[in-house]
Amino acid sequence: MRSKYVDENGEPKYTNRLIEDSSPYLVQHGHNPVDWYPWCDEAFVQASAQDKPIFLSIGYSTCHWCHVMERESFDNEDIAGFLNEHFISIKLDREQRPDLDEIYMTGLQLMTGQGGWPLSSFVTPKGKPFFAGTYFPPEQFLSLLTQINEAWRTKREEITSQATQMSEAIDQQTRVAKQAQAVDDQTITQAIDQLLVSFDENHGGFGRAPKFPNESQLWLFANRIFCEQSASERRVVLHSLDQMSRGGFYDHIAGGFHRYSVDAEWQIPHFEKMLYNQAQLIRLYAAGFAISGARDYLRVLDETIAYVRREMTATDGSFYSATDADSEGEEGRFFVWSKQELRTSLTESEFSWVEDLYGVTEEGNFEGSNVLRLTESLEQFAVKQNQSVTAIEELLAGVQTKLLQQRNLRPRPFLDEKIIASWNALLIMSLVEVEQLTGQSEYRQMALDAAEALWLNHVQTKPFGLLRSRLKGKVSVNGTLEDFAFVAEAYWQLFLVSGGKKWRIRAEQLMTAMMECFWDSNEGGFFASQSETEGPMIVRSKSPRDAAIPSGNAAALSALVLAFEATGDTRYLAHSQQLIRAFSGRLADSPSAYPYFLNAVQRHLTGSRNCIQFAAGGVIRVVLARQSQTRAVLSLWIEEGWHINHPAASMDSDLLGLNIEGGELEVPDPEWIDAGFSSQSIAVLSGHIEIQIELTSDQVEVSLQACSDEICLAPQQLILRLPPIIS
Repeated sequence: MRSKYVDENGEPKYTNRLIEDSSPYLVQHGHNPVDWYPWCDEAFVQASAQDKPIFLSIGYSTCHWCHVMERESFDNEDIAGFLNEHFISIKLDREQRPDLDEIYMTGLQLMTGQGGWPLSSFVTPKGKPFFAGTYFPPEQFLSLLTQINEAWRTKREEITSQATQMSEAIDQQTRVAKQAQAVDDQTITQAIDQLLVSFDENHGGFGRAPKFPNESQLWLFANRIFCEQSASERRVVLHSLDQMSRGGFYDHIAGGFHRYSVDAEWQIPHFEKMLYNQAQLIRLYAAGFAISGARDYLRVLDETIAYVRREMTATDGSFYSATDADSEGEEGRFFVWSKQELRTSLTESEFSWVEDLYGVTEEGNFEGSNVLRLTESLEQFAVKQNQSVTAIEELLAGVQTKLLQQRNLRPRPFLDEKIIASWNALLIMSLVEVEQLTGQSEYRQMALDAAEALWLNHVQTKPFGLLRSRLKGKVSVNGTLEDFAFVAEAYWQLFLVSGGKKWRIRAEQLMTAMMECFWDSNEGGFFASQSETEGPMIVRSKSPRDAAIPSGNAAALSALVLAFEATGDTRYLAHSQQLIRAFSGRLADSPSAYPYFLNAVQRHLTGSRNCIQFAAGGVIRVVLARQSQTRAVLSLWIEEGWHINHPAASMDSDLLGLNIEGGELEVPDPEWIDAGFSSQSIAVLSGHIEIQIELTSDQVEVSLQACSDEICLAPQQLILRLPPIIS
């Protein structure tokens, strides 16, 4: 119980409607003296009937300043009394309803030029905002409530007009399309050029403090490197990854990343940990390894996955949402160390090099304590210690184990056990891409388990739909566009790596429902929310702009592109083209605001260069796997009733025989068949084929032609890129 008000038996004095909710954030406010409503029709009916404005408070369970405002204002009987008398108060979890959060956050940004949580918005009984802010100290908040109550009684016409104008402005920002323009490789180049202006040459990342990882932006750079090598783009990605994993932004004891850094150097984090950051950064460190071959990226990747498996994974394989920044009433208390704590937890020799490696001091670097961060790379430290990097890594692993055991004796931050469909899908995709980018398949089962749990617990069959969040077995809130799109994208990725047809079937079901529930048949593009929701929806946002996670429209485009690659179904291609056209005007105006969307555009334009691909509209699955520095095996799974032409076929006919550039081949002997379209026997390969390759390049080009007994499809070329050797 979070309230300070109890009766003589120690029972809570106040209990409101939030106590039974499935959101941990709302439940945290269930014993406030504020007469809270969740977002629901009843709240707006009561506001209209009682002629009261609505105070809408939006936050999330691991938000530090949300906790502060709750303690100071929402658990204050005087403030609560004023709210209860003059307002209808609604508490909203932004993680449950990102569609609503986007609307009211856009309003806040238009009014004040900034954003953040808690989001404190004042709206009419029709849901239109007329004033907004973030955190308010209690005295200022009570004064504000008094002023707004007075204005509501004496300046109603002015407030109503202002609310209408603000709703129209939000609509302009989040929904209205611009005139169509060309979107091509030049658009992606412009986005990269714009982002380079804000790149921090000294510390990596983009912009100034507070500094967020901006994963979608880095992923755009990484994808461009995969397509065409560039020294400047390579530096952006690798320098940023180096700096983020060396600073206190990374948890050097347990693994995993905090939400952002309060400084520009990645030294002092805001200590909450979000699942979506882990998911996106795992993918980026896998990409960093694929680009550079640097083993340190694998260490960070493995430690982060180990953290998620150990601390953020439910018994069914699903992933929890977040851990708090606060414990014992202090921000960061769980994560920081005094010099004496470290000294008593380690041997003298261990402490000596930990003190040096992590820059530990008596005065500390955060409120008298130390946030651990690497003062130099492990390679540099190994040279200074006159030891091998492997030896340093072994020492580090031992120290991490000791300090983690010691840290786990402390009271732990709150764990938000809410399971969110889209965030789970992000991590599933990242685990799959680890295999494609590094060649490690050890995390595939972790992805499969989570994907199966999503299907079993979040999908309803009659009528078909996807539910967004689940807490302790209770599923609530209809899925938003981002949920449908990311889960579909994750299932296409699983179909890609496993060939399991159930993932294709499930992905196609989700995409059919996505088109029915979210597609704007008038202007194109996908709405963020379904048409029927609780409470008023003043705008149905369609913005493709990325935030902490990529936009739903960007994820939808990515899923459509994957679907076309995997199936060859031209409906997916047509929808991809329509979606790009719908937002082409926005992309042309400010391409750097839409990096994940542009990633999908790039794949739409150039095709995949992964080491696992489909050919012939999904009939053939092709996997290139490295066996050594100089050898690889090319595996092809060809559906029954189909074959590809053996290299020998091209000698005796106009058919294209299998051709591979990038290595010397050891092709199996052919089968000879009689086909209806030819008078001669044809040399073919069918079923499951493995071809040994002596590599001359890390990139292999495969040309093939797929045929059945009746027809031959057009020849096709695949470009497959091998991951580096793990040394």
